Amino acid sequence: MQHGRTLRLAGAALAFAAAFTLTACGSNGDGDGAKKDGKDDKGTQAAGASTAGASAGAEEPAEDEPAADDNKPQDKGDACGPGDLKVEAKKAQGGRLLLVATNTGGKPCTAYGFPFLRFDQDQATAGVGEETKPKAPVKVAPGKAAYAGVTPTAADGSGGPGRDVKKLSVTFQTQGGDPLQGDPAAPALPGGSLHVDDQARATYWVGDEAAALRG
Repeated sequence: MQHGRTLRLAGAALAFAAAFTLTACGSNGDGDGAKKDGKDDKGTQAAGASTAGASAGAEEPAEDEPAADDNKPQDKGDACGPGDLKVEAKKAQGGRLLLVATNTGGKPCTAYGFPFLRFDQDQATAGVGEETKPKAPVKVAPGKAAYAGVTPTAADGSGGPGRDVKKLSVTFQTQGGDPLQGDPAAPALPGGSLHVDDQARATYWVGDEAAALRG
């Protein structure tokens, strides 16, 4: 009886020891695996966060990035302007007008394109005869002049009834075709007024009076 009890106790002890060993091994394996997985997950998350942060940073504009300067002075180059030329408006045959722009400065300048003409307080400028465009812009030496003709009304009446105007403004162009900054020239109209209609147009600046009046 005593011998049987001893065998049962010994068997129970061995079973307990075996169970403890298996549990301990399983716990160590799971624990190590969790730590390893945890490290990998954290590393992956950190890398993802870093990449997302870099992408977000690349999309954001730099705080100290300079804004476009709309007030930057215009590059006038060698273009003739009101400060270089004295502009006069003279009466010509057929009710036309001749603009004479004389270089009163000490160095040559170039009369690019055509004059932007406005009558009275008009917002829009008069048209231009493209057929009058010269082969090259007119270079105006000191004491010399550039010329442009103005046809104030359409001969066929297509410009409407028209109106009498008392003021004329003349704006010069840059080499790129932009209006020069600053106040335009304001030559007096012959007789103090001019009858214009919606088809009023100018010629390009040309090198002689006859060419201006042919346009």
